[in-house]
Amino acid sequence: MWFSKAKPKPDPEDPFFAWSQEACSVGVNLFDQEHEQLAALMGQIHATLLENHDRDQAQRLMESLIHATGAHFDHEERVMEEVGYAGREAHAAAHETLIREAKDLLHKYKTGAISSMALPGFIKTWLLPHIQMDRKYSACLRRNGIS
Repeated sequence: MWFSKAKPKPDPEDPFFAWSQEACSVGVNLFDQEHEQLAALMGQIHATLLENHDRDQAQRLMESLIHATGAHFDHEERVMEEVGYAGREAHAAAHETLIREAKDLLHKYKTGAISSMALPGFIKTWLLPHIQMDRKYSACLRRNGIS
């Protein structure tokens, strides 16, 4: 007897990205809050595509996500510079790459070169590695009174 190994369709009630302080915290409350807001925006994009199939709204939300992510990155970089974090330049270069990739993906989405579900996949795969990278600066920031 043959059984399909197809994955079940995602349940719209399940969160796209389940934020957890334990798994996602970088140890700096201010940046944890910003990361949580970015995760919520990612969830909105996913829900818009999954439930409403609204490409235009998803595009607007993706533009908002890119803007909010850029503002978050600028904030991180300013704080890292203020405390003299040694890894700031490499961290900023990673930020720049991510924003460029997100803008490129959005352009491909706008032109129809990629499917709508490529957006949630991309944004979900960058958040956790970004958080892991951010954990590298947390001890330096806390030593300098930022928590």
